[in-house]
Amino acid sequence: MARHTEHNTDKIYSVVEAFRANCLLRDGSLLFEGSFVWRSDVLEQIHRAFVATPDEGDRSFIVKFKDQVGKAGQEVIRLAAEILCVYFLFPSNVGGARKRQVVNEVLGWAGDSLPETHLVSRAFSNGIGSGGQGYNTRRPFEIAFLIDLVIAWKKLPPDRQAEVAADPWLFQEFVDAIEDAESKQLRHMLLYLLFPDHFERIASSSHKRRIIKAFSGLGSTESEDEDRAIFAIRSELEKLVPNQPLDFYWSPLREAWYDDSEGASEGAPLEVIQHKKQIVLFGPPGTGKTYRAKKLAERIIRSAALSQMGPARYFQSQSDIDTAIQDNVHRLQLHPAYSYEDFIRALHISNSGGTEYRAGYLPRLIEDIEKKPRAQRLPHVLILDEMNRTDLSRMLGECFSLLEDRNETIELPARDGDGAAMRLRIPDDLFVIGTMNLIDQSVEQIDFALRRRFLWMLCPFDAEALIGAAEAKWRGLSSGLDWDRIEPDFRKLAAAAAALNREIHGSPLLGAQYEIGHTYLLDVIVFLCNFLGPRPMRKQNYLWNKKGEALEPVVQVWSLSIRPLLEQYLAGLDAAARNAELDRLSKVLLKPTVAE
Repeated sequence: MARHTEHNTDKIYSVVEAFRANCLLRDGSLLFEGSFVWRSDVLEQIHRAFVATPDEGDRSFIVKFKDQVGKAGQEVIRLAAEILCVYFLFPSNVGGARKRQVVNEVLGWAGDSLPETHLVSRAFSNGIGSGGQGYNTRRPFEIAFLIDLVIAWKKLPPDRQAEVAADPWLFQEFVDAIEDAESKQLRHMLLYLLFPDHFERIASSSHKRRIIKAFSGLGSTESEDEDRAIFAIRSELEKLVPNQPLDFYWSPLREAWYDDSEGASEGAPLEVIQHKKQIVLFGPPGTGKTYRAKKLAERIIRSAALSQMGPARYFQSQSDIDTAIQDNVHRLQLHPAYSYEDFIRALHISNSGGTEYRAGYLPRLIEDIEKKPRAQRLPHVLILDEMNRTDLSRMLGECFSLLEDRNETIELPARDGDGAAMRLRIPDDLFVIGTMNLIDQSVEQIDFALRRRFLWMLCPFDAEALIGAAEAKWRGLSSGLDWDRIEPDFRKLAAAAAALNREIHGSPLLGAQYEIGHTYLLDVIVFLCNFLGPRPMRKQNYLWNKKGEALEPVVQVWSLSIRPLLEQYLAGLDAAARNAELDRLSKVLLKPTVAE
């Protein structure tokens, strides 16, 4: 039921069945036929070397892992490599080349290697779903969890192992008995991999809770067991949308619950704005704030549609909802000349030659919104783009207090051409999303009373957003070179950009507001295509040479995009100080020492 993904996953399922049969139900091996590395004594050895003696230093995972298990003998090293194979089966946000590289590096400590023709190696070419950036940063804890789980598994009698390995809910009960299982993404991944007809390809507890909340009108969602609740939801959805592959990360389900900007700060922006009605997305230029605002606006409307219509009508009304998204999202590009007179009301010359007050943008928008009764309409969203480029407190005027006192009416100090008093009321289904670049005006300079009326979400540089956007642009070019081959170089670029931003953040000449947004780096795609030519022949070293130094595409991004921007930021300094800072920062990006 839940096996539908955008990737070819047949080989992954074959590896999982080999893991179940050879490693769980026997003490065999995933990679080495005739070997027995998943034995209790070998598991205890790797537990003592890795789990019981954690290395909390700043070195990269692979360096620390080698110190912990690299001298423990061939069987322990082979087990370590196979544990990594299991760890890498699910995530699609780690490329196949990188997966093979890590596993081969570990196997190399014992003189072994993973042949490209091996089933596991071929399965690495795809994944089931994204584990997010956190799955990689928490790798030691996820691996320790897997080791603890299998040690506990091996203590079960063989007949009990066979029973639990064949029953999804018994296996879930066993996994959840492992200490701190609920905090591990691998918990969700293993359940799906071993029982894809009963569990979803969802590696996040928060995602599961959000799905249950969004589809609370379906199935038996009162169960305290999230997985059983989602299983019931899927069963009902399949009745509503028969003969169509359903996946909670695909349209039309995805738009009803998913929030792809949640990693930028604590709390999901959809839940936040539903509470407060207005939010500001702020951060350095180039971090996709306007894009996020548009996506958040769409989610507000789709979430309301699902709530108002119920699941059955929601799925039957997709064209109407698409039209509402197009009509109900309003975007204002603010600038220094935009004023109260544009937004609230202004004096105009009347037809008789006198003067009269006329409504500005907001009252006219509200009048249009309220042409349709409240119960018959979906929410409207007003995006105030680059809101701190104007005098915001003056522009908002009387609207200032109405942001909190929704549905209350106030009288404006003005009368229209007929002499009638002009009134203003903000309906509770008009949401406001502002965007703000930190370099235009410091967030601290915003009126404190105004700040209180908005919630604030930082949108920083996002390495995963850079990788995702780069992949989408690369696949769109159809260059003939598979993304899987160049992804490791782009991950190194993301790490180098993160290191550059750390230096900018800590620089006494710059600071956090001058960090580089990930969109400034995307020109590297075009530069790489030109660098490779119409028939790419390289098998490695696309963005970096063997010494780890930047090749021409990255140098061009620095020279044509990033350096000119930084030069402008540093324009107030004397030439010597400016050039010294630029040279220092160029070395961070072009000759990175960051560990992958």
